[in-house]
Amino acid sequence: MELKPHKIKGRITTLFAAPYKGSMVYIRQIDKEIFEYIVVFKGQVYTNYMVFTVPEGKRITKYQVKCGMNLLIAGAQASISTLRGDKMEKKDKALAKDFEGVSKNLPN
Repeated sequence: MELKPHKIKGRITTLFAAPYKGSMVYIRQIDKEIFEYIVVFKGQVYTNYMVFTVPEGKRITKYQVKCGMNLLIAGAQASISTLRGDKMEKKDKALAKDFEGVSKNLPN
């Protein structure tokens, strides 16, 4: 008997699963607003999430889902690099500084 995967519509969708620097990264969408990354590093699980809210009556677009996924991939990769003790390159430091500046100006 051969097992075949079946697509099941549910509240949690895995958007991305791939190795990065020897660790596995999983990006999931929970319901429509929550995006989560899960990192497995040396047998330990690390996770973080972001909540994206859309105006009342609007639906999240495929573009917004892709943007959310990309933000979480970057966060997961940064977490792995930090856990490994990797040094940040100058160009990455500049990007991080820009991102922090934008993040501080977002409404709470």
